Amino acid sequence: MRWSTAVAELRRAGVGATIALAMILTLTGCSGMNENAVSERLTQASGLNGAMVEVQHPGAPWVNKIVIRLFVRDASAAAVADDVRAVAAFAVDDRDLGGQPLTLLAVQGSPGDFSDPLTATITDSAYVMGSVSEILGAGKGVENILDLSAADVSRIAQR
Repeated sequence: MRWSTAVAELRRAGVGATIALAMILTLTGCSGMNENAVSERLTQASGLNGAMVEVQHPGAPWVNKIVIRLFVRDASAAAVADDVRAVAAFAVDDRDLGGQPLTLLAVQGSPGDFSDPLTATITDSAYVMGSVSEILGAGKGVENILDLSAADVSRIAQR
């Protein structure tokens, strides 16, 4: 009798492990977004010098955070606020960005101006996002990062 009980327990554990594995695989899948295509659409629609859209996974693989690096002509707070308005107007109706919170960074120039555009957005970012947040009356801007909720994006796009 003990043998059959042990076999039954192993079967139950196997089913539980299979279900857990299936859930992990489902939850860890990256978004279906083609980041390069979204970056190109955003650049064309908003008049930016360039954009890099990236889906990050802070804290857990199933957590999606959309980070957009904006390459701008003018890194003043007023000009970046105008660029953020253009990004919001695009994002609100975009199939990949619509309804999503966004994190924005801005760097003056074009992606081609830098040997590594990704690093440039970290090392050369414009530290104006606190002022941009105040100008827009939306989001949380600190130093070189502006976090916008989906509601913020929608409000900015409607102005």
